[in-house]
Amino acid sequence: RWNQNWILKTQTMSRKNIFCRSFLGLFAGLIFLIGHTETLKAQFFGVSLDTAIGYSAAKKGVIGGSVGITHPIPLVPNLGFSTLTFEELEEQQSTDASTQISMATKNKLSTINVFYNVPFPVVSMSLGFGYGTFKSQTTLTYLKNNVHQGTSPDAIKEQSIPVAEGYIHVGLPFWNIIEFHIGYHYFSAAAVQRDKGRSLDISGISGIDFKKVNYSGGMSTIGIQLAF
Repeated sequence: RWNQNWILKTQTMSRKNIFCRSFLGLFAGLIFLIGHTETLKAQFFGVSLDTAIGYSAAKKGVIGGSVGITHPIPLVPNLGFSTLTFEELEEQQSTDASTQISMATKNKLSTINVFYNVPFPVVSMSLGFGYGTFKSQTTLTYLKNNVHQGTSPDAIKEQSIPVAEGYIHVGLPFWNIIEFHIGYHYFSAAAVQRDKGRSLDISGISGIDFKKVNYSGGMSTIGIQLAF
């Protein structure tokens, strides 16, 4: 009988141990599941919209900005798009004071970029780079003794050259669903020859500078990101 009681107690204790282990295992699994769920909630899809407030290579106002789409997939870069449009008007006078030429240049750049969100305390930070095209077209207007000598809209055929982009965004998030940020995008492109391919005859004009112009520069932006 003593052996039977001992065996019964041993079986009871074994069952209790199994129950405790099972309970602890379920509890640990529940904690892991909750933590994993919270991690998934912390990861989100988002859309950022930024508007340009200035460009260092433009003498006047600019129109443009950038758009970015974020996702929760680790190691896969986020995708974005940048665009900028601005115009330049330059009037130059020949060594002969009676001769004047104006050059109206329209410029537009567009890039597709990839970026990563960099973990940082308190503020958020994004680093990215992109590649695209820079298009430029100049219209020449020729005045002689204040008399219009001709305009050649196709004098300078639209030039399209490669442009590279690098940028940084720094923002302040609120409630994990909205973020306000500022950004700086630097665009690097080759110089533009403004009189390339002209049809307007200006061979007799001296003192006019048609040197290459480099429109590389930095675009400052402000924007917002919405997460869902």
